[in-house]
Amino acid sequence: MRHVIYLLVVVNLVYFSWNMLQNVPHKGGSSHVARIPPNVRRLETIQESATKKASNIDEHASDISGGPPVVTIPPGNIEAQPETADISLVQTLTASEPPAAVTPSLSCHVLGPFPDDTEMKAVEARLNQLGYQPGVRTSAVEVENGYWVYLPAMEREEALRITRMMKQKNDLDYLILKGNAISLGVYDSPSRVDIRLKMLHKYGLEPVVEPRHTIRTAYWLDLDQPDGERGVLKTIRGEYPDVEARDAACE
Repeated sequence: MRHVIYLLVVVNLVYFSWNMLQNVPHKGGSSHVARIPPNVRRLETIQESATKKASNIDEHASDISGGPPVVTIPPGNIEAQPETADISLVQTLTASEPPAAVTPSLSCHVLGPFPDDTEMKAVEARLNQLGYQPGVRTSAVEVENGYWVYLPAMEREEALRITRMMKQKNDLDYLILKGNAISLGVYDSPSRVDIRLKMLHKYGLEPVVEPRHTIRTAYWLDLDQPDGERGVLKTIRGEYPDVEARDAACE
């Protein structure tokens, strides 16, 4: 039993001495670090990897150009430089490839409205002789269709009094309408309206004149021509003075 105890003591002493020898500093003052086996790849930091890539790019550029190696500025020391336009390059390109000539634009004109297609076809044929092909279209327009002279709605007794007075003067051109308004005639021209108004004013009446309208089909000619060639409009106006011609936006 005593020999076993002596053996354990010796083993402990040997282990203690070996452990102390492992922590003895080297001459450089650093602790002993186990060597990395040659077949194990060492990890690189991000900064080391970026520096190595920049160095490889600079060496590659130097080999291609045959000139001195490119100086790489470390990240963080690069200052933004304002971009400047190469004026000489722009002038050279402009001289070699000048802008295309501006083509004349089109201006549009509208002739009409024609009340029927007879005059419209005559103007269309004349434009065809001048070398133009106008477009023909129609539209519904509201046109005046005479004038209505009347007295607005009033009380029944007043309407009867006025009609009795007109009957006594042998003026039978009246008609009592709904609401006791009195129609005093429909006329196709302003001159006839003036004659009627003078007569009614002698009676002491103040009638209202209201134009009458109707819907009719109107005819138009649409003409496209290059700017500056406005002689065709002058020709049409000279030969057909009643035809309206005006500029219009091209569709």
